Amino acid sequence: MKLVKAVLGLEPSAMRTIATHGFGQVLLLQVLLWPAVAGAFQVAPAAADPRVGKRVLVIRHGAPLRTPDATVSSAWLGEIFTVSLVNGEWLWIQEKGGWLWEQETVLYDGAIEELAKRVTTSPTAENYHLRGVALLAHREFRRAIADFNESLRKSPKNAGALNNRGKAHYLQGGYPAAIADFTQALAIEPTNVLYLNNRALAYIETAQFSLALADLQSALKLVPEFAEGLNNRGIVYQRLQKTDEAVADFTEALKLNPKYVDALGNRAFAYRRSGAYQNAVADLEQAVKISPLTYEATNDLAWLLATCPDGRYRQPERALQLAKAACELTQYQQWNTLDTLAAALAESNQFAEASRWAAAAVEKSPEKERVRLQGHLELIVAGKQIRE
Repeated sequence: MKLVKAVLGLEPSAMRTIATHGFGQVLLLQVLLWPAVAGAFQVAPAAADPRVGKRVLVIRHGAPLRTPDATVSSAWLGEIFTVSLVNGEWLWIQEKGGWLWEQETVLYDGAIEELAKRVTTSPTAENYHLRGVALLAHREFRRAIADFNESLRKSPKNAGALNNRGKAHYLQGGYPAAIADFTQALAIEPTNVLYLNNRALAYIETAQFSLALADLQSALKLVPEFAEGLNNRGIVYQRLQKTDEAVADFTEALKLNPKYVDALGNRAFAYRRSGAYQNAVADLEQAVKISPLTYEATNDLAWLLATCPDGRYRQPERALQLAKAACELTQYQQWNTLDTLAAALAESNQFAEASRWAAAAVEKSPEKERVRLQGHLELIVAGKQIRE
Protein backbone atom coordinates (compact mmCIF):
# COMPACT_ATOMS: atom_id res chain seq x y z
CA MET A 1 0.00 0.00 0.00
CA LYS A 2 1.11 3.55 -0.65
CA LEU A 3 -0.28 7.02 -0.08
CA VAL A 4 -2.02 8.58 -3.09
CA LYS A 5 -1.60 12.34 -3.53
CA ALA A 6 -4.22 14.44 -5.26
CA VAL A 7 -2.37 16.14 -8.11
CA LEU A 8 -5.08 18.43 -9.46
CA GLY A 9 -6.01 17.55 -13.35
CA LEU A 10 -4.19 14.30 -13.93
CA GLU A 11 -5.68 11.27 -15.54
CA PRO A 12 -6.75 8.99 -12.70
CA SER A 13 -4.11 6.38 -13.33
CA ALA A 14 -1.31 8.65 -12.18
CA MET A 15 -1.90 10.55 -8.97
CA ARG A 16 -5.44 11.54 -8.95
CA THR A 17 -6.72 14.85 -9.49
CA ILE A 18 -2.93 18.68 -10.57
CA ALA A 19 -5.80 20.87 -11.97
CA THR A 20 -4.88 22.38 -15.26
CA HIS A 21 -5.72 26.00 -15.62
CA GLY A 22 -5.18 28.88 -17.95
CA PHE A 23 -6.59 29.89 -21.32
CA GLY A 24 -10.21 29.35 -22.20
CA GLN A 25 -11.82 30.81 -19.09
CA VAL A 26 -14.00 33.39 -20.86
CA LEU A 27 -17.69 32.61 -20.48
CA LEU A 28 -19.48 32.00 -23.76
CA LEU A 29 -22.01 34.71 -24.41
CA GLN A 30 -24.56 32.30 -25.80
CA VAL A 31 -27.81 30.83 -24.59
CA LEU A 32 -27.23 27.10 -24.30
CA LEU A 33 -30.06 24.60 -23.95
CA TRP A 34 -29.26 21.30 -22.30
CA PRO A 35 -31.37 18.21 -21.70
CA ALA A 36 -32.93 17.20 -18.44
CA VAL A 37 -31.35 14.61 -16.19
CA ALA A 38 -30.25 11.37 -17.76
CA GLY A 39 -33.27 9.21 -18.35
CA ALA A 40 -35.65 12.13 -18.76
CA PHE A 41 -35.59 11.70 -22.53
CA GLN A 42 -35.53 8.80 -24.95
CA VAL A 43 -31.92 7.61 -25.11
CA ALA A 44 -30.80 5.74 -28.19
CA PRO A 45 -28.98 2.43 -27.68
CA ALA A 46 -25.27 2.88 -26.99
CA ALA A 47 -24.34 1.37 -30.36
CA ALA A 48 -26.33 4.11 -32.12
CA ASP A 49 -23.85 6.81 -31.13
CA PRO A 50 -20.11 6.23 -31.37
CA ARG A 51 -19.40 8.84 -28.67
CA VAL A 52 -20.85 6.64 -25.90
CA GLY A 53 -18.03 4.94 -24.02
CA LYS A 54 -15.38 7.25 -25.48
CA ARG A 55 -13.08 9.40 -23.36
CA VAL A 56 -13.06 13.15 -23.86
CA LEU A 57 -10.48 15.75 -22.88
CA VAL A 58 -11.77 19.08 -21.53
CA ILE A 59 -10.28 22.07 -23.37
CA ARG A 60 -11.86 24.91 -21.38
CA HIS A 61 -11.04 25.48 -17.74
CA GLY A 62 -14.17 25.74 -15.65
CA ALA A 63 -16.39 24.06 -18.26
CA PRO A 64 -19.68 23.59 -16.38
CA LEU A 65 -21.46 20.28 -15.89
CA ARG A 66 -25.16 20.98 -15.58
CA THR A 67 -28.61 19.70 -14.91
CA PRO A 68 -31.78 21.73 -15.54
CA ASP A 69 -31.70 22.91 -11.95
CA ALA A 70 -28.08 23.80 -11.35
CA THR A 71 -24.45 23.70 -12.34
CA VAL A 72 -23.40 20.61 -10.40
CA SER A 73 -19.67 20.79 -11.04
CA SER A 74 -16.99 22.30 -13.23
CA ALA A 75 -14.13 20.67 -15.09
CA TRP A 76 -10.44 21.42 -15.15
CA LEU A 77 -8.64 22.11 -18.38
CA GLY A 78 -7.19 18.73 -19.31
CA GLU A 79 -9.59 16.68 -17.20
CA ILE A 80 -10.64 13.38 -18.79
CA PHE A 81 -14.12 11.87 -18.65
CA THR A 82 -15.90 8.87 -20.14
CA VAL A 83 -19.16 9.60 -21.95
CA SER A 84 -22.12 7.58 -20.63
CA LEU A 85 -24.97 9.05 -22.69
CA VAL A 86 -25.40 11.65 -25.41
CA ASN A 87 -28.17 14.02 -26.46
CA GLY A 88 -27.24 16.21 -29.39
CA GLU A 89 -24.18 18.24 -28.36
CA TRP A 90 -24.51 17.27 -24.70
CA LEU A 91 -22.48 14.51 -23.07
CA TRP A 92 -23.62 12.87 -19.83
CA ILE A 93 -20.71 12.43 -17.41
CA GLN A 94 -21.88 9.84 -14.91
CA GLU A 95 -19.16 10.41 -12.32
CA LYS A 96 -20.11 14.10 -12.06
CA GLY A 97 -23.85 13.68 -12.52
CA GLY A 98 -24.09 16.42 -15.13
CA TRP A 99 -24.13 17.33 -18.81
CA LEU A 100 -20.98 18.64 -20.49
CA TRP A 101 -21.11 20.63 -23.72
CA GLU A 102 -19.30 18.70 -26.44
CA GLN A 103 -17.72 21.82 -27.92
CA GLU A 104 -15.73 22.28 -24.72
CA THR A 105 -14.05 18.90 -25.27
CA VAL A 106 -12.10 16.90 -27.84
CA LEU A 107 -11.94 13.13 -28.11
CA TYR A 108 -9.05 11.91 -25.98
CA ASP A 109 -7.70 9.48 -28.56
CA GLY A 110 -7.45 12.13 -31.28
CA ALA A 111 -6.74 15.14 -29.07
CA ILE A 112 -3.11 15.67 -30.06
CA GLU A 113 -3.89 15.52 -33.78
CA GLU A 114 -6.97 17.75 -33.47
CA LEU A 115 -5.14 20.41 -31.47
CA ALA A 116 -2.10 20.19 -33.76
CA LYS A 117 -4.38 21.29 -36.60
CA ARG A 118 -5.31 24.36 -34.57
CA VAL A 119 -1.65 25.18 -34.00
CA THR A 120 -0.96 24.88 -37.73
CA THR A 121 -3.93 27.06 -38.64
CA SER A 122 -3.46 29.57 -35.83
CA PRO A 123 -0.16 29.31 -33.88
CA THR A 124 -1.37 31.32 -30.90
CA ALA A 125 -0.25 31.04 -27.28
CA GLU A 126 -3.64 29.51 -26.44
CA ASN A 127 -3.41 26.79 -29.09
CA TYR A 128 0.13 25.83 -28.09
CA HIS A 129 -1.10 25.65 -24.51
CA LEU A 130 -4.05 23.43 -25.45
CA ARG A 131 -1.87 21.05 -27.45
CA GLY A 132 0.53 20.94 -24.51
CA VAL A 133 -2.39 19.92 -22.28
CA ALA A 134 -3.26 17.09 -24.69
CA LEU A 135 0.36 15.94 -24.78
CA LEU A 136 0.47 16.05 -21.00
CA ALA A 137 -2.69 13.93 -20.79
CA HIS A 138 -1.00 11.38 -23.07
CA ARG A 139 2.13 11.51 -20.87
CA GLU A 140 4.35 12.90 -23.63
CA PHE A 141 6.05 15.18 -21.16
CA ARG A 142 8.97 16.52 -23.20
CA ARG A 143 6.75 17.51 -26.11
CA ALA A 144 4.26 19.04 -23.67
CA ILE A 145 7.02 21.14 -22.09
CA ALA A 146 8.11 22.34 -25.54
CA ASP A 147 4.55 23.52 -26.27
CA PHE A 148 4.21 25.21 -22.88
CA ASN A 149 7.56 26.93 -23.50
CA GLU A 150 6.28 28.30 -26.82
CA SER A 151 2.99 29.36 -25.25
CA LEU A 152 4.86 31.19 -22.50
CA ARG A 153 7.20 32.81 -25.03
CA LYS A 154 4.13 34.30 -26.68
CA SER A 155 2.30 35.04 -23.42
CA PRO A 156 4.80 35.12 -20.51
CA LYS A 157 2.31 35.95 -17.77
CA ASN A 158 -0.03 33.00 -18.25
CA ALA A 159 -0.15 31.34 -14.85
CA GLY A 160 -2.02 28.32 -16.22
CA ALA A 161 0.74 27.48 -18.68
CA LEU A 162 3.32 27.81 -15.90
CA ASN A 163 1.25 25.48 -13.71
CA ASN A 164 0.91 22.92 -16.49
CA ARG A 165 4.62 23.04 -17.32
CA GLY A 166 5.23 22.49 -13.62
CA LYS A 167 3.01 19.41 -13.77
CA ALA A 168 5.01 18.02 -16.67
CA HIS A 169 8.25 18.54 -14.72
CA TYR A 170 6.65 16.96 -11.64
CA LEU A 171 5.57 13.86 -13.52
CA GLN A 172 9.09 13.42 -14.92
CA GLY A 173 10.53 13.66 -11.42
CA GLY A 174 11.93 17.14 -12.01
CA TYR A 175 10.72 18.48 -8.69
CA PRO A 176 12.95 21.59 -8.40
CA ALA A 177 11.82 22.74 -11.87
CA ALA A 178 8.21 22.01 -10.92
CA ILE A 179 8.54 24.07 -7.73
CA ALA A 180 10.01 26.95 -9.74
CA ASP A 181 7.09 26.89 -12.19
CA PHE A 182 4.43 26.64 -9.48
CA THR A 183 6.13 29.50 -7.62
CA GLN A 184 6.05 31.68 -10.75
CA ALA A 185 2.38 30.83 -11.24
CA LEU A 186 1.67 31.85 -7.64
CA ALA A 187 3.49 35.14 -8.14
CA ILE A 188 0.84 35.92 -10.77
CA GLU A 189 -2.14 34.37 -8.93
CA PRO A 190 -1.15 34.17 -5.24
CA THR A 191 -4.54 32.95 -4.03
CA ASN A 192 -4.95 30.09 -6.50
CA VAL A 193 -5.49 27.02 -4.33
CA LEU A 194 -4.68 24.64 -7.17
CA TYR A 195 -1.19 26.06 -7.60
CA LEU A 196 -0.66 25.98 -3.83
CA ASN A 197 -1.73 22.34 -3.80
CA ASN A 198 0.54 21.40 -6.66
CA ARG A 199 3.60 23.11 -5.18
CA ALA A 200 2.89 21.34 -1.90
CA LEU A 201 3.05 18.00 -3.72
CA ALA A 202 6.46 18.86 -5.15
CA TYR A 203 7.59 19.86 -1.67
CA ILE A 204 6.37 16.48 -0.36
CA GLU A 205 8.46 14.67 -2.98
CA THR A 206 11.55 16.61 -1.86
CA ALA A 207 10.79 15.95 1.84
CA GLN A 208 10.20 19.66 2.53
CA PHE A 209 7.23 18.89 4.72
CA SER A 210 7.03 22.19 6.58
CA LEU A 211 6.79 24.06 3.27
CA ALA A 212 4.22 21.59 1.96
CA LEU A 213 2.17 22.01 5.12
CA ALA A 214 2.34 25.81 4.84
CA ASP A 215 1.03 25.74 1.26
CA LEU A 216 -1.81 23.37 2.13
CA GLN A 217 -2.75 25.41 5.21
CA SER A 218 -2.92 28.50 2.97
CA ALA A 219 -5.07 26.67 0.42
CA LEU A 220 -7.46 25.39 3.08
CA LYS A 221 -7.74 28.82 4.65
CA LEU A 222 -8.86 30.13 1.25
CA VAL A 223 -11.18 27.17 0.53
CA PRO A 224 -11.97 25.19 3.72
CA GLU A 225 -14.03 22.62 1.79
CA PHE A 226 -11.12 21.63 -0.46
CA ALA A 227 -11.21 17.83 -0.33
CA GLU A 228 -7.99 17.31 -2.28
CA GLY A 229 -6.17 19.77 -0.03
CA LEU A 230 -7.38 17.89 3.04
CA ASN A 231 -6.26 14.59 1.51
CA ASN A 232 -2.81 15.97 0.77
CA ARG A 233 -2.42 17.58 4.18
CA GLY A 234 -3.29 14.19 5.63
CA ILE A 235 -0.40 12.73 3.65
CA VAL A 236 1.97 15.34 5.10
CA TYR A 237 0.80 14.49 8.61
CA GLN A 238 1.28 10.79 7.87
CA ARG A 239 4.85 11.46 6.70
CA LEU A 240 5.40 13.40 9.94
CA GLN A 241 4.13 10.37 11.92
CA LYS A 242 1.05 12.31 13.08
CA THR A 243 -1.43 9.53 12.45
CA ASP A 244 -4.37 11.01 14.36
CA GLU A 245 -4.14 14.27 12.42
CA ALA A 246 -3.80 12.34 9.17
CA VAL A 247 -6.91 10.25 9.87
CA ALA A 248 -8.83 13.40 10.81
CA ASP A 249 -7.97 15.06 7.48
CA PHE A 250 -8.82 11.99 5.41
CA THR A 251 -12.11 11.74 7.30
CA GLU A 252 -12.96 15.40 6.61
CA ALA A 253 -12.17 14.89 2.92
CA LEU A 254 -14.57 11.93 2.89
CA LYS A 255 -17.32 13.98 4.52
CA LEU A 256 -17.03 16.38 1.60
CA ASN A 257 -16.84 13.57 -0.95
CA PRO A 258 -17.93 10.14 0.36
CA LYS A 259 -16.78 8.53 -2.91
CA TYR A 260 -13.25 9.92 -2.72
CA VAL A 261 -11.44 6.63 -3.30
CA ASP A 262 -7.94 7.98 -2.72
CA ALA A 263 -8.90 9.39 0.68
CA LEU A 264 -10.36 6.00 1.62
CA GLY A 265 -7.13 4.30 0.54
CA ASN A 266 -5.01 6.80 2.40
CA ARG A 267 -7.06 6.49 5.58
CA ALA A 268 -6.77 2.71 5.29
CA PHE A 269 -2.98 3.12 5.04
CA ALA A 270 -2.99 5.23 8.22
CA TYR A 271 -5.21 2.72 10.02
CA ARG A 272 -2.95 -0.15 8.96
CA ARG A 273 0.15 1.65 10.19
CA SER A 274 -1.51 2.19 13.58
CA GLY A 275 -2.74 -1.41 13.87
CA ALA A 276 -6.43 -0.58 13.31
CA TYR A 277 -6.75 -3.39 10.77
CA GLN A 278 -10.52 -3.76 10.97
CA ASN A 279 -10.96 -0.11 10.00
CA ALA A 280 -8.40 -0.46 7.22
CA VAL A 281 -10.21 -3.45 5.74
CA ALA A 282 -13.55 -1.61 5.91
CA ASP A 283 -12.16 1.42 4.06
CA LEU A 284 -10.60 -0.68 1.33
CA GLU A 285 -13.76 -2.77 0.91
CA GLN A 286 -15.66 0.50 0.38
CA ALA A 287 -13.05 1.77 -2.08
CA VAL A 288 -13.29 -1.43 -4.15
CA LYS A 289 -17.07 -1.15 -4.18
CA ILE A 290 -16.90 2.45 -5.44
CA SER A 291 -14.16 1.86 -8.02
CA PRO A 292 -14.11 -1.80 -9.07
CA LEU A 293 -12.43 -1.16 -12.43
CA THR A 294 -9.31 0.56 -11.11
CA TYR A 295 -6.58 -1.60 -9.69
CA GLU A 296 -5.27 0.40 -6.72
CA ALA A 297 -7.92 -0.33 -4.10
CA THR A 298 -8.27 -3.95 -5.22
CA ASN A 299 -4.52 -4.41 -4.97
CA ASP A 300 -4.27 -2.73 -1.56
CA LEU A 301 -7.06 -4.87 -0.12
CA ALA A 302 -5.41 -8.01 -1.49
CA TRP A 303 -2.12 -6.98 0.09
CA LEU A 304 -3.68 -6.40 3.49
CA LEU A 305 -5.62 -9.68 3.44
CA ALA A 306 -2.44 -11.56 2.46
CA THR A 307 0.15 -9.92 4.71
CA CYS A 308 -1.63 -8.53 7.78
CA PRO A 309 0.41 -9.27 10.92
CA ASP A 310 -2.82 -10.04 12.77
CA GLY A 311 -3.97 -13.46 11.61
CA ARG A 312 -7.62 -12.64 12.31
CA TYR A 313 -7.68 -10.44 9.23
CA ARG A 314 -5.77 -12.63 6.78
CA GLN A 315 -7.96 -14.27 4.14
CA PRO A 316 -5.69 -16.25 1.79
CA GLU A 317 -8.36 -17.33 -0.69
CA ARG A 318 -9.91 -13.87 -1.09
CA ALA A 319 -6.49 -12.21 -1.17
CA LEU A 320 -5.47 -14.41 -4.10
CA GLN A 321 -8.73 -13.71 -5.93
CA LEU A 322 -8.29 -9.95 -5.53
CA ALA A 323 -4.59 -10.05 -6.42
CA LYS A 324 -5.37 -11.84 -9.69
CA ALA A 325 -8.10 -9.31 -10.44
CA ALA A 326 -5.66 -6.42 -9.90
CA CYS A 327 -3.12 -8.10 -12.20
CA GLU A 328 -5.75 -8.57 -14.88
CA LEU A 329 -6.69 -4.90 -14.65
CA THR A 330 -3.04 -4.00 -15.32
CA GLN A 331 -2.36 -6.78 -17.90
CA TYR A 332 0.21 -8.31 -15.50
CA GLN A 333 2.55 -5.38 -16.23
CA GLN A 334 2.44 -3.41 -12.96
CA TRP A 335 5.19 -4.31 -10.47
CA ASN A 336 3.09 -3.53 -7.40
CA THR A 337 0.27 -5.89 -8.40
CA LEU A 338 2.77 -8.64 -9.24
CA ASP A 339 4.34 -8.25 -5.81
CA THR A 340 0.89 -8.55 -4.23
CA LEU A 341 0.13 -11.64 -6.31
CA ALA A 342 3.37 -13.21 -5.08
CA ALA A 343 2.45 -12.43 -1.46
CA ALA A 344 -1.04 -13.91 -1.90
CA LEU A 345 0.33 -17.07 -3.52
CA ALA A 346 2.83 -17.45 -0.68
CA GLU A 347 0.04 -17.05 1.86
CA SER A 348 -1.71 -19.94 0.07
CA ASN A 349 1.54 -21.99 0.28
CA GLN A 350 2.07 -21.88 -3.50
CA PHE A 351 5.71 -20.90 -3.13
CA ALA A 352 7.02 -21.99 -6.54
CA GLU A 353 4.55 -19.84 -8.45
CA ALA A 354 4.94 -17.06 -5.88
CA SER A 355 8.69 -17.01 -6.52
CA ARG A 356 8.13 -16.60 -10.25
CA TRP A 357 5.87 -13.57 -9.81
CA ALA A 358 8.04 -12.06 -7.08
CA ALA A 359 11.01 -12.18 -9.46
CA ALA A 360 8.92 -10.53 -12.19
CA ALA A 361 7.91 -7.80 -9.74
CA VAL A 362 11.57 -7.11 -8.88
CA GLU A 363 12.46 -6.93 -12.57
CA LYS A 364 9.68 -4.42 -13.36
CA SER A 365 10.03 -2.32 -10.20
CA PRO A 366 11.55 1.18 -10.09
CA GLU A 367 15.00 1.49 -8.56
CA LYS A 368 13.77 2.96 -5.28
CA GLU A 369 11.51 -0.08 -4.66
CA ARG A 370 13.91 -2.79 -5.70
CA VAL A 371 15.57 -3.49 -2.36
CA ARG A 372 12.21 -3.89 -0.62
CA LEU A 373 10.85 -6.21 -3.31
CA GLN A 374 14.07 -8.22 -3.36
CA GLY A 375 13.48 -8.80 0.35
CA HIS A 376 10.01 -10.16 -0.46
CA LEU A 377 11.50 -12.50 -3.06
CA GLU A 378 14.09 -13.82 -0.62
CA LEU A 379 11.41 -14.57 1.97
CA ILE A 380 9.30 -16.46 -0.55
CA VAL A 381 12.27 -18.48 -1.86
CA ALA A 382 12.95 -19.44 1.76
CA GLY A 383 9.37 -20.71 2.07
CA LYS A 384 8.18 -17.86 4.27
CA GLN A 385 5.12 -15.62 4.02
CA ILE A 386 5.31 -11.83 3.96
CA ARG A 387 4.14 -9.85 6.99
CA GLU A 388 3.84 -6.07 6.76
